Amino acid sequence: MERTHEDSLAGVDSSIGDDLPKDAIGPHASSSWSDLPTDLLLSILKRLELRESFAFASVCTSWFSAAAAAGIPLTCRPWLMSWAHLVEERDAEISCSSAVTCQFRHLLDVNKSYDLDFPKGCFVACCGASHGWLVLANELANLVLFNPITMEMVPLPPITDFTFVDAVYDDQGSIRGYHIFYKDKLYEAKDVATWFYQKAVLSCTPSKDGNYTVMIIHYDSNWLSFARAGESKWHVVSTLAMSERDRYADCAYHNGRFYTVTYQGIVEKYEHDGSNGPTKEAIIAHRNFSCVLTRHLVSTPWGDLLQVRAISAKRVENVRFDIDIVHPEGCKKVLVHDLMEHAIFVGLNHSTCLPAKKFPGLRPQCIYFSAPWMTHKFELMGRCRGWGGVRSYDIERNCFNHAFPIEVMPKRWRRGLNIPSEVWITPNI
Repeated sequence: MERTHEDSLAGVDSSIGDDLPKDAIGPHASSSWSDLPTDLLLSILKRLELRESFAFASVCTSWFSAAAAAGIPLTCRPWLMSWAHLVEERDAEISCSSAVTCQFRHLLDVNKSYDLDFPKGCFVACCGASHGWLVLANELANLVLFNPITMEMVPLPPITDFTFVDAVYDDQGSIRGYHIFYKDKLYEAKDVATWFYQKAVLSCTPSKDGNYTVMIIHYDSNWLSFARAGESKWHVVSTLAMSERDRYADCAYHNGRFYTVTYQGIVEKYEHDGSNGPTKEAIIAHRNFSCVLTRHLVSTPWGDLLQVRAISAKRVENVRFDIDIVHPEGCKKVLVHDLMEHAIFVGLNHSTCLPAKKFPGLRPQCIYFSAPWMTHKFELMGRCRGWGGVRSYDIERNCFNHAFPIEVMPKRWRRGLNIPSEVWITPNI
């Protein structure tokens, strides 16, 4: 999506030019935006917020260079977005209809954070990040796609499209809440937004050609549904019975198909554009009942689909990650050198695998982890106090580190409450 110079400077304070001497601009400044002197560009950058700085850097190469010289981190790198304060203070201080401010951090300067504001009512919970877009649950418990840099928003089909969800209205015609399966209990909309959705991934960026599909894991990780661009309907493609004692752990888009993995290790492939409707195929059908905290599917640049597992232990420092290649004939263990100097990012985000040499600050052969929803494994969480938050795992040395300062880890994880409040995202403008 192209942006004009005027669009990129839409948020710049108009008084900037008034504060500068006239000869700083020069008689030929209007001949080309890219010819503006560096000292003027740096003066402008000092007045900009993070969102505006990203837009500034996208104008042209000279403005990009000025932004880099001013220490503005690049948008193409993974950032960590945190809303821990919203989760921990929502009941006491924060209404879901108010504007929300999230903190952004990056790995090149772990002690620095940037604040980004979100529009009123659009952010009650987050259940995913793909291609620079967030998947948010709003104040009505409906999902929206939101680009935190460009502020674009795309609504997804409403929660009431699911046959087991019925809206309840007040005297003014506004939604009070929902009946879910049973009529004897009313759930407030903001409460439903905090627990109904566990994970969402996109097939591609909505700003590319509009031909995207979103897949969601929802309703206590028992249901799997998808919706295509422009549709007003959710397509339920799979459900797990409560009696199975299994849940969906992750979903990913790989080589033109969606894949899912359950906590017990069942991997399935979904065809969502077939002429006869959506179909699924079991890639790995046998169950593994080991003490697995999380499972993630990761699509690699060289074409493999990896399964990343966190294996439970009594102490956090003894938790380990195992990596396998997903294959119909069985999983093959991945050795350290098989990652080819790449780093893996897993969590609420659409898992990604990046070459460390192209991203300064990333450590090769390392897993960067932010905690996802882990409701099915609450009994394991109780045996592993302190698990959660944001960490990095060195695959060669089999050891954990905090990816950011210790205070970034929310207090509720230290109390054993497994509610995610961070996601990795690579901004896209």
